[in-house]
Amino acid sequence: MKQLILLPILSILLALPFWDMAEARQFIEPDIVRADQPRSPLDDNLRRGMTFNLMVTNYGFGIGTQYRRVLTPMTEAVVEFQITAVKDDREQAFFSIWGQQIIPNKYQRALSFPLMAGIRHRVLANYIDDNFRIFLQGMAGPSYTFVYPYFRDRIFPNDGLPLGVRISDGDIYDVFQGWGDGSFELGYAGKAALSIDFGSSFRSLTSIEFGFHMLYFPNGLQLMEPNSIVVEDGFIVDRIIGGGFPAEKWYFTPTITLMFGGMW
Repeated sequence: MKQLILLPILSILLALPFWDMAEARQFIEPDIVRADQPRSPLDDNLRRGMTFNLMVTNYGFGIGTQYRRVLTPMTEAVVEFQITAVKDDREQAFFSIWGQQIIPNKYQRALSFPLMAGIRHRVLANYIDDNFRIFLQGMAGPSYTFVYPYFRDRIFPNDGLPLGVRISDGDIYDVFQGWGDGSFELGYAGKAALSIDFGSSFRSLTSIEFGFHMLYFPNGLQLMEPNSIVVEDGFIVDRIIGGGFPAEKWYFTPTITLMFGGMW
């Protein structure tokens, strides 16, 4: 009988320390603290920004500028203007012993002036600090491209029209020659990109952008020689119109862009 009475008393005494620990935990456990909300330029009353851009593409170097307009804490409208070279993917450059660059079958040079508008949206803002802001961006717009001769085109005596084929390396223009014979071609440009804004201050902009740039010309750009010639005994005896390279409508290149500017 005594054992039956002592057993419940012993169980209660053994449970008392655990009861005290549970009670203490209720009072010691801190309240849950919510993470800081990501900041945006609107927190500093900044709504506009502009950058100067330096670009590297498969075609060489380029420059540009970008205007930003803050729409929401995480979204900005952008307008971008670029000046960059355009090259045909079929081009292969060689250098003479004098350092002159020679591109076989090249017909024309091209400079593109795209003006694009689009949206950039910040992603992963709740997981990455404000001094490393990641944006996804897309834009599109028209592109005026200036096309001018790569070489002095000789006249085919049989019909008095240009050959459309380079005969001698001595006929190659330097980059500042032939502009008077150039013309503008209207096309369309587009770009998808991932960009990163650095720094805790929104007033100063330092960014890097990794993108993919596209150009489309409905009528194509004739950057490679359109014709071919028939030579016999060192003399041109015939010219085949359209026997060279067809005009290209699509141009694609990855881009890396450094941006420097500010917001106000």
